[in-house]
Amino acid sequence: MNTKKAIIYVDGAARGNPGPAAIAAIIKDKQGKPITSISQRIGTTTNNQAEYKAIIAALQKAISLGVKEVEVKSDSELVVKQINGRYRVKKAHLKPLYQQVKQLQNSLESFTITHIPRRQNSEADSLANKTLNLVASIVPAESCRLLIKSTQTSDADSDIAYLSKLINILKDFPGQDEVSLRITSEEKGVHLKLPNIRINYCPELRQRLVQLVGKKGLRIEQVT
Repeated sequence: MNTKKAIIYVDGAARGNPGPAAIAAIIKDKQGKPITSISQRIGTTTNNQAEYKAIIAALQKAISLGVKEVEVKSDSELVVKQINGRYRVKKAHLKPLYQQVKQLQNSLESFTITHIPRRQNSEADSLANKTLNLVASIVPAESCRLLIKSTQTSDADSDIAYLSKLINILKDFPGQDEVSLRITSEEKGVHLKLPNIRINYCPELRQRLVQLVGKKGLRIEQVT
């Protein structure tokens, strides 16, 4: 990617304060064209922790893409004013996050962060809440198990290609959630744990998996 400047809309959502939380970011080029997005559950945090973690994840992603100039937009007035030096960071649990933002800021050629009304941040807000809703029935679990069901066919080469595509999709979304695979045929079923693959079960991953295995092929369980 050769985009030097990015405009990033961020949001952190926590249901409870603290409570189950998720982060989201929409990264766009200077013309407003989407480059990529981030969405991830982050366990139990406060609203302000979630806001900081959304900014940190967004900056890390932008830097990894080669972006040098960043303009962040957030609907958290407190966090924006703290990062801009208007307010002091008094809470101990926010200080390390503030310092991490500053370190990332220093690695950029240009950085600004601006407060915007929530209505202007609807994309990031919606994405963060969709991420929480994916596992709403088992919240406040910080880590979940994704069970994928697949049917074996009589074409071994086709089955291998299918599984390879499935695993490559999962590897595009590294995270903390476990993955299990149930492969069935007319005669038997095999249940495989994939211990080396842990994923971030987010809206984009779900969408890609649904295209491959269908909605009935996916199930989320709480890790006990």
